[in-house]
Amino acid sequence: MQPVEKLVDWVKDKPVFWRHAVKLALRKGELTEAQHHLIWSIAQMEYGVIEKGELYPLYETPVTATGLVSEVSEINLSSITDVVNVGSLAPNQELTLNTKGLNIVYGDNGTGKSTYARILKHACLTRGDVAPILGNVFDNSSDESSAKLTVCNESESLPVDWTKMAEPDEKLKSIRVFDTETASHYVSKKEGVLGYKPFVLKVLESLSLALDYIKRQIGEELMPGNGLQSLPGFSSDTLSGKFVNGLSHLSTLEEVEKHCATDDEISQITPIQQSIFELKSQSVASIKQGLNAQVARITPLSNKLRALSNALSDKAYTDLNAVKQEAAEKAELAKELRERVLSNLPFEGIGDAKWLTLWRAAESFIKSQTSDISFPPDESDTCPFCLQAIGSDSAQKLVSFREYVANQAIQEAESASKTLKAEIKKIEDIVLDLSDYDAVIDELTTEDNTFKTSVAELVESLKLRKLQFLNSNPESASPEIDEALVKYCEDVLKELNNDVNELEGKDDESHDALIVEKEQALAEIQSRKLVSDNKESIIKNISRYVFEKKLKAIEEVTNTRQVTILANELSKATIIEPLVKCFEDELKKFGFDRFNVKVKTRGSSSQQLSKLEIIEGSNNVVAEIASEGEQRCIAIACFMAEIISDGRRSSVIFDDPVNSLDHRWREDIGKRLVEESLARQVVVFTHDLVFYKYLLECADESTDASVTQIRLDRNRKHTGIVDHTPPWDALPIKARVGQLNASYQALEKVDRTGTELEYSQHCYGFYNLLREAWERLVEEKLFNNVVTRFGRSIQTQRITKLIGDITQADYDIIEQGMSNCSTFFQGHDTATGLQQRPRKIIEVKADLDLIGNLLIDLNKRR
Repeated sequence: MQPVEKLVDWVKDKPVFWRHAVKLALRKGELTEAQHHLIWSIAQMEYGVIEKGELYPLYETPVTATGLVSEVSEINLSSITDVVNVGSLAPNQELTLNTKGLNIVYGDNGTGKSTYARILKHACLTRGDVAPILGNVFDNSSDESSAKLTVCNESESLPVDWTKMAEPDEKLKSIRVFDTETASHYVSKKEGVLGYKPFVLKVLESLSLALDYIKRQIGEELMPGNGLQSLPGFSSDTLSGKFVNGLSHLSTLEEVEKHCATDDEISQITPIQQSIFELKSQSVASIKQGLNAQVARITPLSNKLRALSNALSDKAYTDLNAVKQEAAEKAELAKELRERVLSNLPFEGIGDAKWLTLWRAAESFIKSQTSDISFPPDESDTCPFCLQAIGSDSAQKLVSFREYVANQAIQEAESASKTLKAEIKKIEDIVLDLSDYDAVIDELTTEDNTFKTSVAELVESLKLRKLQFLNSNPESASPEIDEALVKYCEDVLKELNNDVNELEGKDDESHDALIVEKEQALAEIQSRKLVSDNKESIIKNISRYVFEKKLKAIEEVTNTRQVTILANELSKATIIEPLVKCFEDELKKFGFDRFNVKVKTRGSSSQQLSKLEIIEGSNNVVAEIASEGEQRCIAIACFMAEIISDGRRSSVIFDDPVNSLDHRWREDIGKRLVEESLARQVVVFTHDLVFYKYLLECADESTDASVTQIRLDRNRKHTGIVDHTPPWDALPIKARVGQLNASYQALEKVDRTGTELEYSQHCYGFYNLLREAWERLVEEKLFNNVVTRFGRSIQTQRITKLIGDITQADYDIIEQGMSNCSTFFQGHDTATGLQQRPRKIIEVKADLDLIGNLLIDLNKRR
């Protein structure tokens, strides 16, 4: 199992914010301030400090190490095609690579080399920040930036569709990319030392730094007093005081409400204070006498208020309406009976209430005069009103009157009418004047209440209710009765009676205990009132305690000890020892011996640090002592050591591995890359023609090396135009003769189909290249590369072949060839009137054969 696989397995049961920190570090290396802040936010989401954002489910996903785990098979890059909207790269280009050996992609500045390399930095694995992929600024295309990258393993080609937002592809992530940003990860001046750390340890260091960042944020938040509301002093002798003084994250809003004083409790404060004052200033007997007198004064008012409240209550109103309804219903029945029994009489109103009054008055009169005459009088009896004998018709009507009056419905109607009148009389007789109780009302009115005002308001509402009780068709609803006022008066009376009962059988000693009891009760109510007054601040403090509890929970898991343990474990035999050995071997391959560079390791606050030091001298900082070329050499050595010690065989890509370096290190780096190309695919992007030549020369010196050369070009609109013709300046003589043969074919076609002017111009250009080819032949074949224009050294071992195998005929051929080129190339201004004609096509062929044949002959001799 690779170290990074151990890291992935180790972190899977760690908090979400740990896992996301590792994810970022695996992709980015060092984490930025913004990324630390994001991890801090994720920790707060995870522990409930803040709401979880929309992206939180992504943060919870498992950690993967795509391209960083054990290599399953060797992966090489085959081609980059179908590039869409990436910089100004031309469409429909195919950058095809050889999956074995060395691939050199050459391009001058601005030809698209860096843009192709940028695609690979995004798609493959690299250290440090990667420049963003931009579309073509000269083309308003809305297409997503994309490309097709084809890779191959030992058995098949595997196309991968790449976009900026695509998920990392494990195959592509097996390929490593080295560039200037990568080099800065190995050679640095930070903190005065060069910090070199194996990748997995750098991830652990980034995790530790993120945890330290969170710990600092929590420390600032948890500074004493930070975020808490100021509260007055609460006595711990009261229940509410104990609650407030013991506030914590476990305190609840329900408990706060429970310890808040009600309005009734607050209204008791003044009476209790007065009671305590009286208890302290009087004897038990005098207090009892005063309480009884107070009870005697308040009782009538309490009874009066209760009586008025009951008399004009909603129930009383409902009962009165029921009586009215019953009286109306029974009167309606009596009316129906009257109309049926007493119809067709000469007088109206016979049988109504007034008539019944008259009837009963007559009955009473007759019965008071004599017992011999019945009522109503019979036929032939004397009428008490007209004093005449009653005829048969009148006697019959009087009998019907008697039967009518005796009917049950008439009696019930009369009874209901009397009951209604009595109830209305009771309402009419209600006296709402409380002026007789003014003294008691004033006594019950304090600064803490508005009893007198409330009584006046109650009287007004009772007056309105009385009018509505008496109004048969009220236009508005009855106002509510303030029962709280009535109950307050009754509660005061009840409290006074309780005080009286408490004093029964009390002596002065028990009297003092009562004072203490009341003082404790007063303290409780005052403490509860203090809670009510500071309720909002108390609730905020509880929220703060909950917040602090959650922060402390995060703080408990920010200890980096576990990270240190894993770093120490991974730093031993699995990483450091193989890496140190590979690094030393790499420096030997570079021939680096100006000073001794050693890898030193040490543990420091959850990190296992590995750094490069110069053994000699007082200043051991490599970045301060080493030249730019030496630093790049060391960085590449670190890069290669990391890959080799990790046992990886996949392709490596170098984007401008040399930059403004001296010739020695260019050559050494060239040799190392060619050597590595014998074991794996090596792709080099470069604009440095000298370095290009070093790569070719190093490849020529190795019988097993293979080189694929690609040149990038540009036009006015696009870059990245692929041309498999190598740059002329980098070609050896053999390749130059090959290109001259191709140029001759093009020139021969112009001779057949073009104008004389076109032929003349192409012919001059051909002889320009032919002259340079003769010069390269002299350098390579006559001087046998003893001295080269780009080389720093003189190859003395080649001198032995300079003398003896070069003949006078060779000199003559070279002289003839160079003379022809000097005459017919366009390097000098032609005198006016000279009219130098261009060489004929057959003559051109002869000049080309001259150099070709000499090259063949010299190769045979050597």
